[in-house]
Amino acid sequence: MGHRDRVGFGLVLFALLIAQLSCGDSSGPGRVASSFSANSATTQTASVGTEVAEPPSVIVRDQNGAVMAGVSVTFAVTAGGGSVTGGTAVSSASGVATVGSWTVGPAEGVNTLTASSGTLSVTFTANSVDPCVISATHSIGSTTNGELTTSDCAFPDGSFVDLWGTVVTTAGTYLFDQASSSFNTYLILFDASANPIGFNNDFGTGDDSRIKAILPQGNYVLGANSLLTAKVGPYTLTSALDGTPVTNCEIVFVVRGITTSQTLQASDCPRTGGYYGDIFFIWLAAGQPVTVSMNASAVDSYIAIYDTNGAGLTVNDDKDPTTKDAQIAFTSSVAGFYGILASSGNVGGTGDYTLVVQ
Repeated sequence: MGHRDRVGFGLVLFALLIAQLSCGDSSGPGRVASSFSANSATTQTASVGTEVAEPPSVIVRDQNGAVMAGVSVTFAVTAGGGSVTGGTAVSSASGVATVGSWTVGPAEGVNTLTASSGTLSVTFTANSVDPCVISATHSIGSTTNGELTTSDCAFPDGSFVDLWGTVVTTAGTYLFDQASSSFNTYLILFDASANPIGFNNDFGTGDDSRIKAILPQGNYVLGANSLLTAKVGPYTLTSALDGTPVTNCEIVFVVRGITTSQTLQASDCPRTGGYYGDIFFIWLAAGQPVTVSMNASAVDSYIAIYDTNGAGLTVNDDKDPTTKDAQIAFTSSVAGFYGILASSGNVGGTGDYTLVVQ
């Protein structure tokens, strides 16, 4: 065989080898979804019965690590009793598949959602919480930053509220303030059993709120709310012990179990005939009894109880003939706020006294 023949034969063999290799490539394996990874947060928190803020999503890759489009992914609730929309999604050109929405279950606890395709899976977790329970605390004498959001607890009128636990360690008079540049604030003070103690919409000339309350030691709850419905935004809560006496017809709330030293003075609320008085408000459940005593040596004590319309319900000038003290035992007929007037039985009477509410 000549040189040219060998070369020609070699070229034929080379061509056959190339053809065989080409045929081998065309019959090899194609792209396969080989890995799954979370493309969104794997742990979130949501109010019970609401959607999570970020719908879970995954990214799909092939055996070479390249993103894959057109892969069907199933999103299914696996714990917590929630639900999804768009439970079957197809990965996009960027390899991402996203559930339509995920609503957590109706009870507090852990919720899980699993995204799967074939043998691949990723699990997402959402902690469902009840926004209408006390989940944070405000310390007396401090400033606390908060924010009303659409996931907060909602009152029946559609306004949102944050509930802050606070502890009074020393009996006394306290000021609680809520301020915001985003909405007209509405502050509510509750006792530990969720009974209202006091509320305020506007303090001074602005849209901020202040509650002044005389409280015994105990646990209380501040409801940071808005006057108008559906309002959201940041706010601050502040509080302080107040050592000043009640004056100038200011609104002061009290509860049973308090003893407070006050002073009748010419700057107090005037009442017809040249008398001065301090006004206190107390919330009573229907049929709830209360005993109010005003004890003094400097003035002839006089107390009265009014309903929410300002109508007088009962008065007392002398507890007994031997003292200048006054006392009323009263039982409410309906639930609501009642006014207590501490005044004098003598025209223009001023001086120190002690108010006891039991």
